[in-house]
Amino acid sequence: MMKLRFLCANHRGELEQNASRAIKFWQTGFDTGQFYTDRYQWADAIPHLGCAFEAAEILLTHGSVDIEVSCEWLTSSALLLAISFKSTNYTNEAEDVIWMAINRLEQQLAQDPSQALWVSRHLARLYDQLKICIAMDEHSARESRAEVNLSGPIRLVH
Repeated sequence: MMKLRFLCANHRGELEQNASRAIKFWQTGFDTGQFYTDRYQWADAIPHLGCAFEAAEILLTHGSVDIEVSCEWLTSSALLLAISFKSTNYTNEAEDVIWMAINRLEQQLAQDPSQALWVSRHLARLYDQLKICIAMDEHSARESRAEVNLSGPIRLVH
């Protein structure tokens, strides 16, 4: 496990130092993830979209690409990753990804309030998806409670 963390840290460091490589990782990860989601192969899409999401965050943090482009890439990656998680019944992970993107964009907005108009559009998209995830999670919880109630002993009242 320690070796894996070391490799991931090295990989992240490499992408932080090499913007063109980070851009390629984002593009490849996003395109491959989109390919799998178009075919409803959600589990196959997740690792590629996770890579794209991380690369977009690196690009935004280091200002390697136009800020508006980086925010679009971060939002698009987060939304597709969240949909893939949600489609494989990992609703909590879907919500976590959306919250990470929201927090990162709000941080960007705090750094430069002049970006409010277009950052708010990205935030609106993320909050809309978050509402869907929460609604689905509540619906699943109600269904689970209904199943538990139905499977219990049936009593007749006289």
